[in-house]
Amino acid sequence: MANVRVYFATNRNLLPDNKLEMFGAAFNPDGVAALRFGHADFTTDGARPTAVDVYPEEPGDAEFKVLGSERFLKELHGSMAGAATDTLVFIHGFNVTFMGALTAAAELAREVKIGDHSLNVVLFSWPSDGKAVPLMSYYSDREDARVSGPAVARAYLKLKEFVSGLKRDDHCQQRLHLLAHSMGNYVLRQGLQAVCAKDSKALVRLFDQIILASPDEDDDAFEDDDKLKCLPALARQVTVYHNPHDLALVVSDKTKTNPDRLGSDGPRLIDLLPKKVVIVDCRNVAKGADEKVQHSYYINSKAMAQDIGSVLAGTEPERFPNREYIPTRRAWRVIGELPSG
Repeated sequence: MANVRVYFATNRNLLPDNKLEMFGAAFNPDGVAALRFGHADFTTDGARPTAVDVYPEEPGDAEFKVLGSERFLKELHGSMAGAATDTLVFIHGFNVTFMGALTAAAELAREVKIGDHSLNVVLFSWPSDGKAVPLMSYYSDREDARVSGPAVARAYLKLKEFVSGLKRDDHCQQRLHLLAHSMGNYVLRQGLQAVCAKDSKALVRLFDQIILASPDEDDDAFEDDDKLKCLPALARQVTVYHNPHDLALVVSDKTKTNPDRLGSDGPRLIDLLPKKVVIVDCRNVAKGADEKVQHSYYINSKAMAQDIGSVLAGTEPERFPNREYIPTRRAWRVIGELPSG
């Protein structure tokens, strides 16, 4: 297996003298929507990157040639065109450091395949605390997630502008996808609302597949214009992975006065969902992948890696090799974990 490169965009504060983390748990001092870009390289099985390259943003920097966002988009486009690979944008969840988020993104790049093809993975990292103080960190992260909306909107608009500006012969014919985990779905909601506030006409189908994994979102999110009702406009299909035994969302629901969670039992009203929204129950694999909390089952599971790969490939739901249909729920269920090896 080849080494893995993860591209990133972040509105965290740069820590130039801290090689262990690179970015902290505060916002970019230039503003909550100010972004830095770069990439990190991993070995085939390394938990930490062998190198992290933060693209320079100031003309005074020795290596400055173009804006970091321009370099980022050109390199990503070149990678997609050169290797004929799709790209998955990944928004991490609550209580995750920058390095923790990079590691999760690298794991997605290693494990998820579309057929025999690997993925490019782009991490959007917001200033989650990454601290083991559950109650305090949750409220702090929730507020940081809310404030990160304009940064997500800015990144989306830069990407849209770049894609729109490509000449016909420069189109690589590869697809863009998006996966948001846990509170990353609340970040996504805030970004969606920030785009709508700036220019509702900017909401175009930029992505092929959007996956909401263990979404720490309200179960009526697809009913409300102020939440995720407009999200299906951005993609050909939206898939919601949920688990009724997700302990992190039980805590979010019961102790933090949040409404019932989308990531626990799925959407509140199935009959009102757009046809392009697909619901998948992951209870049969969640505990094996994440024994204590059953919240981060989207990684560390061969069954989930296969299912995500099939989603990104655009496979029709009835053709998935490890799913069954539950008529009473009008939803699909992952049948079970795959054997190792």
